[in-house]
Amino acid sequence: MKYKIIYIFLMFTFLKTPAQELSNFAGAFVDIGFGARPAALGNAYVGLANDVNCIVWNPAGISSIKTMQTAFTYTKLLGLVDYNYLAFSLPLKDDQGAGAALIVSGDAALREYTLNLGYSRKFLLDSLYIGFGLKFRYASFGNNSLSAGDYILFESDEISDGILNQVKGSAFGFGFDFGVLYHLNDKIKIGLMFRDIYSPLFWNSKVDNPDKKAKGKYSELIPFEPTIGTSFKVSDQITFTTDYTSVVRKDVSDKLRAGIEASLFQILSVRGGVQYFLNNEKDEKYSLGLGLNFGAGNERKIHLDYTFMMEEFANSQRISIGLEF
Repeated sequence: MKYKIIYIFLMFTFLKTPAQELSNFAGAFVDIGFGARPAALGNAYVGLANDVNCIVWNPAGISSIKTMQTAFTYTKLLGLVDYNYLAFSLPLKDDQGAGAALIVSGDAALREYTLNLGYSRKFLLDSLYIGFGLKFRYASFGNNSLSAGDYILFESDEISDGILNQVKGSAFGFGFDFGVLYHLNDKIKIGLMFRDIYSPLFWNSKVDNPDKKAKGKYSELIPFEPTIGTSFKVSDQITFTTDYTSVVRKDVSDKLRAGIEASLFQILSVRGGVQYFLNNEKDEKYSLGLGLNFGAGNERKIHLDYTFMMEEFANSQRISIGLEF
């Protein structure tokens, strides 16, 4: 309940500021880490990238997938915001692969759509994989209905003023990713992911109050994030992964991630991970996960994955179901 009160307070503060840029409000195209399996590995997945989730993590891995795969993941971030993630990958001839992923989040107050398209090809006798990603983004905000009863903590004149100055509008944009995956040997892989190399967003906002005006039309760039990752296959059952992300925004810290996955009889997988922000704050994230694989050795398989994320403000869960055929 306390998180809902905080959320309402933040939303009301935001709605009362008609000239505020929506992108400054936490929640605008936030990358929370998609897919239950990568999340269980502490989001250290750029150097592994060996299932359908690689479309958003490192598109170079798409051509390493031998079968058609699809997966759906659901999570409720902070117990408030719904995230739905659907991905599909398809092997092509001549050592190529393609895939697509759709992310839908939020509600009428702020709903976002991101479509990821990926393509990959193998080089150097299956040692080098190169992939490209193209993104399309769309958002709508301020379409929720408001009433005075929603804000019992405020005076009636404050409520009326906030509702009248509620910011409404939409945004659209696109982005480019580039990924590399190199198999150093049978046990070690090295990955590079250049996320949002160029990713502009174009916003348009308005308010109903004729005496005030919102920011209107403006644009900005989603920050570029380069990541280097590795995976080390200790045995057929155990794999270690690590990622390091260097960010360009001054208000965001570099990230160091690590994960481990242990598989038993190709049926059960146990995973754990950690994500450190390289700053002086105690905002580490920890994760634990389980995976069940049905139909091992068959042409068609079903994957069920669950991850529990321990985060600073509120814990969250990720549930995923995948098909391989």
